[in-house]
Amino acid sequence: MQSINQISTISIIGSGNVATALGLAFTQSGLRVIEVFSPNIANSKLLSLRIGCNYVDDIEMLNPNSDLYIIATPDKEVSNVSLKINIGNGIVVHTSGSEPISVFSKYSKNYGVFYPLQTFTVGSVVNLKSVPVCIEGSNKKTVELLEQLANRVSDNVVVIDSKQRQLLHLSAVMVNNFTNYFYDVAHSILHENKIDFELLHPLIKETANKIGKVIPGDAQTGPARRNDVHTINRHLELLKKHPEYSNMYHLISNQIIKKYHD
Repeated sequence: MQSINQISTISIIGSGNVATALGLAFTQSGLRVIEVFSPNIANSKLLSLRIGCNYVDDIEMLNPNSDLYIIATPDKEVSNVSLKINIGNGIVVHTSGSEPISVFSKYSKNYGVFYPLQTFTVGSVVNLKSVPVCIEGSNKKTVELLEQLANRVSDNVVVIDSKQRQLLHLSAVMVNNFTNYFYDVAHSILHENKIDFELLHPLIKETANKIGKVIPGDAQTGPARRNDVHTINRHLELLKKHPEYSNMYHLISNQIIKKYHD
């Protein structure tokens, strides 16, 4: 294992939302990002300017002496990108919630995962201090170094293995991506009927706030929780023009009824 006592130099592969959030967080915490690479050269240039570092237009030209290489690319590209990096004695990590740590086992002895559990969107600035960062490493020293790094940018650092992280990511998809899709469906229904979606904002906020006080199962309300078939059927009638929405409503309602009334 490398003899360094802390990660001092960082190379970032990627220039999307996660790469940007991490690059800015590292820089603001006094860490040194030395370079950025992305197939999208325009994005690489833009991110390098924001961070104040170099950018490279050829992945094989990355500095071979970096302490850490962070691959912040789409999941399906992680393995292929790993093949092209001259890692040297540094550590290579990915930021994926679903890719196993073993994706690096053929390319390096010192590898791991640096997974920030948050949604990142263009134009929305996220303060990583409150974001859980999930760490995994190929050996004890790598874990120690990644923990030190994570603690510089987050107050919530957790060491978990790949299976736990994949289950966490699955759950994150449900509470974030699926929930947001339901927001989108609600927005479409209201917009179609000239009703302001912002009327739902207080309800959305209260529902999220409640989860900080009680477990989700105890917070469940609504017609399906009451087994109010009359109201459910009325809602399904309103959704006749949108069978895809009706099917979702019916499926979720049946699952809630099954949980609380079967």
